[in-house]
Amino acid sequence: PNSTLEGRANLVVMPTLDAANIACNLVKSVTGVVSVGPILIGVDKPAHVITSSITTRGIVNMSALACVDALTQAASGGD
Repeated sequence: PNSTLEGRANLVVMPTLDAANIACNLVKSVTGVVSVGPILIGVDKPAHVITSSITTRGIVNMSALACVDALTQAASGGD
């Protein structure tokens, strides 16, 4: 209520992993969006995590994201 932030949020914080999974699945089923992830952040190098239940489309999406990350890191002089 007293926040000075403006605009639309692109981040949702959940209290537990179970709550986050429920919310994610609910949003996906209600909106019909394509989710990409999970993506591990906060490390020195990008990491892309896939699970055994990932779909073919999910593998293609994560592979494309990994390629963009690799190109971006190479362009910025990273290893």
